[in-house]
Amino acid sequence: MNRKKTRPNHFEAVKRTQAIIRMMGQIPLTSKQIHNKLIDLGFDISERTVLRDMQSLPEQFPERIYVIDRMKPYGYKLPKGVAKDSAMSPTEAVCLQLAKDYLNPILPPGALDPIAPYLKEAEIILQQKQTDARLKNWKKKVLTLNEGFNLEPANIREGILEKIQASLWQGKVIKALYKSKTKTEASSYVLHPCGLVYRGRVSYLICSFENRTEKFTYLPLHRFESVELTTEKSIHKDTDVKEVARNIMGFAMSDEKISITLKFSSFAGGHLIETPISKSQKIKKTKDNYYLVSDEVIDDSELRWWIRAFGDEVEVIKPKSLRDEFKLMAKRMEKKYE
Repeated sequence: MNRKKTRPNHFEAVKRTQAIIRMMGQIPLTSKQIHNKLIDLGFDISERTVLRDMQSLPEQFPERIYVIDRMKPYGYKLPKGVAKDSAMSPTEAVCLQLAKDYLNPILPPGALDPIAPYLKEAEIILQQKQTDARLKNWKKKVLTLNEGFNLEPANIREGILEKIQASLWQGKVIKALYKSKTKTEASSYVLHPCGLVYRGRVSYLICSFENRTEKFTYLPLHRFESVELTTEKSIHKDTDVKEVARNIMGFAMSDEKISITLKFSSFAGGHLIETPISKSQKIKKTKDNYYLVSDEVIDDSELRWWIRAFGDEVEVIKPKSLRDEFKLMAKRMEKKYE
């Protein structure tokens, strides 16, 4: 009986070789680290195959891969003085740098760490002589100003974000030491992670406790003292965090939308002509030079924070319940300033 020989997948081998060459930088990588990176890129490959690759590739591409063989495990890096191989174009590099400038002030520390190598790569590409000078100077022509009053970011303990990301990636339950704002000492919990939410300068883990998996909560990452992955699968591993966060992160007062009418001064309300609350918003100018704005909105704390930001430049007309809230708040504030 003739056995049919299985041909090696040359296309996959070429793709793998290209991926390995692109990994090479000035920081040495072991074959195990290269294998892990290939797995993350979607390659279905054994560590033994990577070991074989790394025995032959340095000889085939000596100008791209240098072997540090003084001790085991061997390290692999770019030869000294060689620029990192990149498939990133100068235009993509500019886009990446502008995205970083926009995101950095509004994200907590460490949130951009996973793309740090790409940001460094973008910087190198824009420093190259052959890059169009107009692209090099584009950052000087664009300024991003984030809306609102920016606070200092909350400090997250080293390793916490990475372990929580790993638990979400693998769909695993975690054991955590977490200190609530109302407690003086941390307590141990078993949590089923659902997803991460970056809100301003604070990161939250959307999850549920082991004893109440049907009830979601959100826990600020800076209050975690330790995180340990387990082998148990999270019940929320396939849940879309956007659907969950929408219901719990706004501190909803009700599941229903409410109809609001707000009376703005012309100074405070004019921007709502160009940037409305929603497409269904109605706005009209009154005889006494105010703007009456009506719309249907979610009844949550975000709405109240937004209205409060306008101070005495806005008056809540409807609904009566919301007007009464602000009336009571105004009385309390008046008492504080007496």
